Amino acid sequence: MKIKCFDATELPIQEWQDGCGSSTEIFCWPVASDFSLRASLEHITHTSFLKHNIEGERLSISLNKDPVSLIDQHQCQHILNDIGDSYQSASCDSIKLELQASPARFLNLEFNTERWSAQSCVITQKQRLPIGQAGVVYILAGEWSISGANCKILNANQGGWWLPDIGEGIISPNTASSILIWVAVTPC
Repeated sequence: MKIKCFDATELPIQEWQDGCGSSTEIFCWPVASDFSLRASLEHITHTSFLKHNIEGERLSISLNKDPVSLIDQHQCQHILNDIGDSYQSASCDSIKLELQASPARFLNLEFNTERWSAQSCVITQKQRLPIGQAGVVYILAGEWSISGANCKILNANQGGWWLPDIGEGIISPNTASSILIWVAVTPC
């Protein structure tokens, strides 16, 4: 399987019922309600709650330069101050998002903890995509070359995802200001 590229501007948008935001699903694997991995982009325009599911964990990664406050069901506040800051919680937890500046954007990964663990980081340099891991990259700035994918170049608001059975791939910045979010998903 090759790395599957996506352009967030071409993915379907689902408006939230409360009118405070929207979700754009990047992928769901396998495609069913009993998923093992699901990645999405969230665009929040007003204080609201993250959508919750019955099972699994959620890794929420800030795509903002402005602080966003997350308040968990125990009223503990967690502040994500910068791009790439993340917060992990059970998918069933009710997480309130309080915006310091509007709007806010997140890259969310929901995963089955019996099968996967996940962590994220901000990348600005050439990286080899590891064999035996799944993952997601989302381009925030600049232009990137990618090998082992169904595309060759990625720009802002584009990315790629892969499962552990891919061959090797490499992602390299083509411009000095290139930044991406990398989510490494490791089988348990």
